[in-house]
Order: sequence, then C-alpha cells, then structure tokens
Amino acid sequence: MNTEKNTSTMPATAIDDLRVDVPVAPAHPEVRERTRPVFTGLEDHTIALDEACALTRNYRMKAGKGAVKGGFFGRAAIEQILAQENVAGIRYYYAREHNGRPVLILVGVDEFGKDLHEGFIAERSMPCPPYCGGFSPLNA
Repeated sequence: MNTEKNTSTMPATAIDDLRVDVPVAPAHPEVRERTRPVFTGLEDHTIALDEACALTRNYRMKAGKGAVKGGFFGRAAIEQILAQENVAGIRYYYAREHNGRPVLILVGVDEFGKDLHEGFIAERSMPCPPYCGGFSPLNA
C-alpha cells in the first residue's frame, strides 16, 4: 500500500506573479456631483398591457385584501412638477403616512439626477381603493 501524500507546492516566483497591483475601493466611496447628464427626459418607459397586468397582479396577491393598490395624481400636480426650471422628469419615493397608509412622493429631477426638492413636491394622491375608477385590467 502506498502511503505517500501527493502534495504539490507552487514555486515562490509563481506566488509573486499572483500579487498584482490593483486599485482597492475605499470603504466609504467619495460622493461626487455628476458632471455629465444622466437623464434626457426622453427615456423609454413603455410596457405592454399584459406585462403591466401581471406586475400589478403580483403586487395585489402579496398585498392582501383592502391594501392600497395605487393612487391618482391630478394633471395639475404633474404639470406643476414638470413646469419647473431644469426638470427632466419625475422621481417617486415610497413613503408611509402616520396611520400606516402607503403613499408616493413625487419630485422633479434635473438632467444630472438631482432631486429639485426646493421646488414643488406632490403627495396627496387619491388612494385606490376607494378611488379606483371602475374596472381596469390593471386592477382586476
């Protein structure tokens, strides 16, 4: 019976070859302002109805009976955000009222991706339910 262990060792020169100078990311990366635009306002957010229905169905199945399914923002609020100087689009933030009801916060965003938080901010949407507007495949 052969009791010898089969061990291989790497020559010291091969180990040294593995030590490559590579930049190491800092523990807390430096936050810098963007110098090039991120958004144009022409981004494509198109989604097919069947895919949108599947996504909203997924949410409703997990949210449970009586959960807020969506909300309505009036045209005036959307236009007021978009009419601000340097707005490329709208960002939304998930939020929760003191009573636990989920809401969205809408704020204008410039081409560099910065919130225009000193401008008009919208929240007071009309929740669905009860303001669901009848049958919709997105809410069925």
